Amino acid sequence: MRLRRARDGRLLMEQVELSAADIARIARVRPSAVSNWRRRHDDFPKPVSGTDKNPRFDLGQVESWLRHQGKTAEIPATERVWQAFDSVRGVMSPIDALVRAGILLSYLHTNRDVPVPQDSRALRILLEKAQYSLVFERKAIPAGLVELLSPFDPSARETTMLHAVAEAAADDGPAQIFEYLCSRLLDTGSRASLAATPPEVAELMLDLAGTASRLFDPACGSGAILLAGVRRGYARVEGQELNPSLALVAALRLAMADSSAFDVHAGDSLRHDAYRLGSADATVCDPPFADRNWGQEELAADSRWEYELPSRPESELAWVQHALAHVVPGGTVVMLMPPAAAARPSGRRIRANLVRRGALRAVISLPPRLAAHYALALQIWVLQRPVERQVASHLLLVDFSGFSANQRRQVEPPAEAAPTWEEVRALINRAWSAFRTDPHSLSMPGDIALAAPVIELLDEEVDLTPARHLLASRVSRDELGRRHAQVAGLLARLTELLPELPEPSSKRSEVIREMTLEELAETGAIFMRRPVPRPDSGDKTTVSARIRGRLLTGRDIARAAPPSEVAEVVADEVRNPAIRAGDVLVPVVGRRLIARVATDSDVGAYLSPTVFLIRPDSATVDSWFLAGFLSSSEGGHRAARMSSTMGENVRFDLRRVRIPLLPIGEQRVYGTVFRSLWEFARTLRAAHDEGVDLIRDMIDATASSFEVTVSSSESTPSVPVS
Repeated sequence: MRLRRARDGRLLMEQVELSAADIARIARVRPSAVSNWRRRHDDFPKPVSGTDKNPRFDLGQVESWLRHQGKTAEIPATERVWQAFDSVRGVMSPIDALVRAGILLSYLHTNRDVPVPQDSRALRILLEKAQYSLVFERKAIPAGLVELLSPFDPSARETTMLHAVAEAAADDGPAQIFEYLCSRLLDTGSRASLAATPPEVAELMLDLAGTASRLFDPACGSGAILLAGVRRGYARVEGQELNPSLALVAALRLAMADSSAFDVHAGDSLRHDAYRLGSADATVCDPPFADRNWGQEELAADSRWEYELPSRPESELAWVQHALAHVVPGGTVVMLMPPAAAARPSGRRIRANLVRRGALRAVISLPPRLAAHYALALQIWVLQRPVERQVASHLLLVDFSGFSANQRRQVEPPAEAAPTWEEVRALINRAWSAFRTDPHSLSMPGDIALAAPVIELLDEEVDLTPARHLLASRVSRDELGRRHAQVAGLLARLTELLPELPEPSSKRSEVIREMTLEELAETGAIFMRRPVPRPDSGDKTTVSARIRGRLLTGRDIARAAPPSEVAEVVADEVRNPAIRAGDVLVPVVGRRLIARVATDSDVGAYLSPTVFLIRPDSATVDSWFLAGFLSSSEGGHRAARMSSTMGENVRFDLRRVRIPLLPIGEQRVYGTVFRSLWEFARTLRAAHDEGVDLIRDMIDATASSFEVTVSSSESTPSVPVS
């Protein structure tokens, strides 16, 4: 159905379209299942647009077909509004569509009973009225952004989108729908264009900034930090953003947060600063990284470069000085920084000046992958604009950069999983609070935080990477001794666990019957759960069942390690059962098939999409016998025979693996042997990992003592960088 006009002149709305991938997500199946439906079912809806490779379908037709086939429940309202929003991509950019939706939602936020007309002319009038109210009555859009608003002439697709947005807002609230669209747009891979700071990182940065009255963000993007500041109760928040559309999005988000005092400007904050220097109580910023065109030549004589003019590669240090210039004396600056900014040779003089004059107070390395959307171990720099005669004796260094996976693997007790983001945030806040109280009595573990004397940092490199300075303090001699004894104990235990050679096989007189795992599942002898995708952030039907849970990955199984990830999961015993004792766990992909029986540390965790779960009936199938047979070359060959290779790895299909049907007593005898072999393999792996860590730290400790000896014998001390 295309755009058409009714007899009364009313503009009828266009259909909402979606892709095959969207259908798969709605129906909670793999995209290949949608392809199969198209081939096998003649009544499957025909494409209404797109191409042969990327067809698009009518949402209403798809929903009707899915309901008729019994393949899905009612499509959530949020999914409908997202599909309508996504359908306008061919008409306008996603950010411009977000601005248009935000103008309407902001008006509905204060005028809940206003109907949204279907006629395009009446809709245009309503949008113009909404914009007038925002600009002149509520003064929610600053005057500097008014000229950026485009004229209203809604197309059929935009009309459909706005109606879907208004309908959803009637149920869930305009502000909630606008935040949903913002977050959903990020999940589609548009993070770079939206320039959004993850909410958890923004909250931590505001923790470190402390209480203040006026908050400033010179690179505010879509307003994540400013919005968090409003929720914190800042009296006034101000921001500037290079992208005009993003500046409008930020203003609309703040308007719907009912902030009474905020201001957002569009423009280059470094070249065309819209705010007076020295006026903010705190500056919190996530600046653009690695921007060589930040204006170094044209801004060479600017007064903001109090700590030296940054070179072209050091755009982040330009933002640091820009932020410091905007706070009052004693004001706090919190910056999200790339790790290279702490170590690049081109920035060493500025780093030295920041440290020497007491402006830089803390460098905090964040964990990779724990803060959502960030793979690198980014850093947070905490700075303070010096007051007269301010001298800082120490710099706080905090390192969580190595905490994305398990800490050292032990056999008894099981190694601890990586800390959750909430635990990381609490430890960082604790370290910062203790450091501010008294740097000399910082009582954090030496491998996490250190109050480093300033004089020790001012060497030729001025490398402020926390891991470099925490390395020497990470392992004391007592700790080395304890771990040395632990490795010795593991090696001794390996001798005890070394299995005897198996007895020569003898031919059995009777024929052993075999059954596939699929057949065993049909008889109820086992329960199999194939991996399912992680919960969709836009699916509201599972919100009440979502929890933060530990995840077991295929890599954990291969490395004999406990669950290493923490993520949002759906706690549903039917669709997503938690691991129980006796469950057999198998990776989906690997160089060879390795199965293991759930350990104590596995129980209660959930499966990642890369793991199969097999739950045997203990009266019929022994778990260790099943795991041992699957891990054999024969079992791996059968599992891989019907599947595809992925480079050096193989994707396994367990359904066709045939298992010999031995009496349960005989299975348990074999299972005992398999279990002893697995215990030996697990201990061998632990001895290897612990031994490698021990050797590395012993080398570091030896090298560190050598450096101390050399430096103490030198007649000429090193000269700090000036």
